[in-house]
Amino acid sequence: MRLTEVNRLRLLYFLILSCTASWLPLFADNLKSRGLSGIQIGIILSVTPISMFLVQPFVGMLADRWGFRRSMMVYSLMATIAFFLLQLDASFGMLVVMTVFMSVFYNGLQPVMDSLTLQLTQRDPTFSYGSVRLAGAAGWAVTGIVIGYFIDALDTRVIFLYSGASLLLVFFLSITIPHEYTKEKSTEEFSFGSALREIVTPSLLVILMAFFLVSAAATTIWNFYSIYMKENGASASLVGFGLSLQGLCEIPFFYFSDAIIRRIGLRNTLLLTTAATALRLLLYSLVHVPEMALPIEILHGLSWSLFWVAGVEYTNRLVAVRWRATGQSLLYAAYFGIGQITGNFWTGFLYDQHMPIASIFFLNFFVVALIVVLLAFTVKSVQRPATS
Repeated sequence: MRLTEVNRLRLLYFLILSCTASWLPLFADNLKSRGLSGIQIGIILSVTPISMFLVQPFVGMLADRWGFRRSMMVYSLMATIAFFLLQLDASFGMLVVMTVFMSVFYNGLQPVMDSLTLQLTQRDPTFSYGSVRLAGAAGWAVTGIVIGYFIDALDTRVIFLYSGASLLLVFFLSITIPHEYTKEKSTEEFSFGSALREIVTPSLLVILMAFFLVSAAATTIWNFYSIYMKENGASASLVGFGLSLQGLCEIPFFYFSDAIIRRIGLRNTLLLTTAATALRLLLYSLVHVPEMALPIEILHGLSWSLFWVAGVEYTNRLVAVRWRATGQSLLYAAYFGIGQITGNFWTGFLYDQHMPIASIFFLNFFVVALIVVLLAFTVKSVQRPATS
């Protein structure tokens, strides 16, 4: 049975987010089990966002030159090799090198996937970004349960085998992407410098700064969740269940994101989702029984999925049509790049001072609560996208 284009994209999202759910939330736990210090863990965890910050603005240009099909094949195959290497015993220096190798290619997958999805939604408006992207949330949910079981049976290095296997399937599936849908032709020469001068407005800077700060605070959730749960006595299976619950809570918010934004407005959506992040951090800091942390994951869909869709949409409305890809690259760089770099070093430093992750969550709560107040005074309603 031949896959339709939309189902191929959904399956690719499922596999890529399965890979992400396998290694990202548990990487810090794996590094800790290897005997690395908090600062060393922070350095290695920052390799991926540093790569995102440096590579993201240019990966689209490379994909346009190569074509999306070829880019997906190269990125997935190289990242597969890197994940298989990461399971090996290695020194701190070699772990840094292998993580750099993995990150350069792993980071290229998501932007190309988004480009393919936006091509689809442009040709067929019956589909939306959220309705396709929600398959990734399903992949995250399934992986959380499966990977927790394998960690209990083996050890944390199984996360790299699972990630590599997921991306190997991405490689084979990418071969089936039709050549005629692999890239769009550009009618003008792209200049990153001129794009920045045109699109970086005060309103966009406010959004980028807010996403940077929220990311710096929320990175403790993304990368240190496993350590937090185990500090409270959780098993690997319970950690996996919590991660799966996060993925399940993403699905309805991705699916209904357009309807919610139309109902309450984009500005109110940003304020609501940022406030949900602050509440989530506060609740984590107050909970010391791992099972009691599970109900908090209900906030994940609101504080992450809807927050990200609102950020993407708000950025689109602030940036002229011909610079939208550049605007989105800046949003990725702010959240997944410099924001996660800052968050990893901040959390790693405090963890080295023997501060429990729950206490770090409490400090981060104040940061995000302040952002909510600042956004309430600085963010304006934007009714429609720019058209020039």
